[in-house]
Amino acid sequence: MEGYLRGYYGYKNFGDELLFFWVVKRLFINYPLTKLFVEVGNASRMEDWVRENYQWLLTEKQLNAIKFVSAKQHKYKIVTHLINFLWRWKYKKAFKFFGWWEVLSDERSFPHDWRSLPILFNYSVRKWQFALLWWIGKIRKWLTKKLYTYLLPKAEKIAVRDRESFAIGKSLNQENTILYQDFAQEIIENIKHEWKTVPTKYILVNINKQSVDVENIKKIIDFCAKYPDHKKIFFPCDMNDDKHCFLTIKKYISGLELYDRTKNSLPKSLSLFYNADAGIWARLHFLLPLKLYKKIIVAIPYADKINKLITKK
Repeated sequence: MEGYLRGYYGYKNFGDELLFFWVVKRLFINYPLTKLFVEVGNASRMEDWVRENYQWLLTEKQLNAIKFVSAKQHKYKIVTHLINFLWRWKYKKAFKFFGWWEVLSDERSFPHDWRSLPILFNYSVRKWQFALLWWIGKIRKWLTKKLYTYLLPKAEKIAVRDRESFAIGKSLNQENTILYQDFAQEIIENIKHEWKTVPTKYILVNINKQSVDVENIKKIIDFCAKYPDHKKIFFPCDMNDDKHCFLTIKKYISGLELYDRTKNSLPKSLSLFYNADAGIWARLHFLLPLKLYKKIIVAIPYADKINKLITKK
């Protein structure tokens, strides 16, 4: 069986890189995959990164069954979409696994909105040859309800990580909807850390473009002031987004250092969370390791998923 995993991989996003390994591992366990094509933003970087980190999660056989496919397979991405829409795409018959951020949501504009699935992947949807992973956004528009009603009953499996998504999926596909924890949780909890102790006490800081405002900057300043003897480390989850906020925050936090996780292994980056005393952040997969490692955290909930998985009791 050949599978095709479509997600937000290969874009230097820490959360999605965490999710990648456990999603792939679960797919190999639950499906008789002989080949798994993974859609990525940068195929060569993803190949190098996965080979560097796969040993503690995937077998050599599973690694060799993975082939990275560029999200933009032609000079103009519209050509890729057009070929796909006309069913001339060479991965047309592969079983599709859809999942990244809210796999279904009406909060983002087309084509990144989930409405692209029944249009660009019409063959797989009509043949009921797909699974939906992670979570489902709230129904805010009449068109959302109509599309959910069309798409969800056709899914071979719906695996979600919060109860609101589970309720929506269950109402439209009762037999094949399951509630699962965040796919990164097993990695965070079971990883073999590269180092257990550090000579210097430190706290972790982050903010993203969606959260940079006067109120949230003050929260970070006040948080750091509580740890005058700690080193302050800025950890960018998204190297294409968060790192641009570093210079803004550095103006207010003396001695703030930037951690470049692209130059470090995944176990070493998670070790940074494991040994931190506290952290303040907006992104889910910065807060989740700190929460699971029982650290002091202050959340800046810029998205509903933070409330669902971090701040909700």
